[in-house]
Amino acid sequence: MHNNTFKRHTFSNAAELWVQSRKNRWKPGTYTVYTQRLAKYILPFFGNMKLNKITEDTMESFVSYLTTLSSASPLSPNYISQICGTVRRILIYTENKHHCGISIPSNPAAKNRSGRIVLPSADSLRLLEHYLLIHCEEDTCLGILIAFHTGIRIGELSALTWHDIDLKEGLIYIRKSLLRVKDENVGQSPDHKMTQIVKQSPKTLDSARTVPLPEKLMPLLRQYKKKVSLYVVSGVKKPWAEPRTIQYRFKNILKKCGIEYFNFHMLRHAFATRCVSVGLDIKSLSEILGHSSIQITLNLYVHTTVQQKKIFMRQYNSFFQHTSQTL
Repeated sequence: MHNNTFKRHTFSNAAELWVQSRKNRWKPGTYTVYTQRLAKYILPFFGNMKLNKITEDTMESFVSYLTTLSSASPLSPNYISQICGTVRRILIYTENKHHCGISIPSNPAAKNRSGRIVLPSADSLRLLEHYLLIHCEEDTCLGILIAFHTGIRIGELSALTWHDIDLKEGLIYIRKSLLRVKDENVGQSPDHKMTQIVKQSPKTLDSARTVPLPEKLMPLLRQYKKKVSLYVVSGVKKPWAEPRTIQYRFKNILKKCGIEYFNFHMLRHAFATRCVSVGLDIKSLSEILGHSSIQITLNLYVHTTVQQKKIFMRQYNSFFQHTSQTL
């Protein structure tokens, strides 16, 4: 039986109930991601809209709204799809909970995603790696070099200590992640900061993982190894450097190298793409990256280069030439 009254509630009401229903299950970082996404992108558009007024056309209009938010730094097609997915999650939760008879529109960004992530050029990556290699006595450069060759996330690098690196076996153990989250106590005293740093276990069971180290890193890690209790990348006032500090240092390194800016996370994309290009199977790559499924790896991190496609087509052509000669 439908609750016809609830479907005339606003989306803002539904979103609040959805967040409260999941708050105790979410890690602080997950809570921050969703509440910020709601406040910044979703509620300004849907906040006062009645649930029964949200249709396929409304979602299409929402995508158009998101694409025009910032011409200086436009949202990626993938992130727009994630935002629309959050809207759908809230509507699905509301319908399952209250049986109010609202329709669940599809995700228009998911079916219209045509944009691909543009990786840093090979020349840019070579320049960056060269700089990191000749400056790896600086712990920031050594840490970025580790991420460059293992694909670990910036929060995982922030939390990495020398205890997590097994030089005898050539392994890195990803056990923790550092991230900055919204402080729930904001407003209780004038001294409270808006956000705080938390160390938490990786976001999924698959994210807690063992990553093999490439052989080329081993001599450098042995040379610059510190006490096991120390963080690989240190801070100024804290023993660790938080993700945005590493991102800031990374930006300065790119500037010194004369490389056009790209986000730290692009190192992870580039690493995954290199792994595929040298023949690493997707299952193994998925485990190294800490994904819960192979499909996530395929969708998010594997970008076949034009050169790879040309090689494939030459192999394809050779197959048919060989077949015709044997007939």
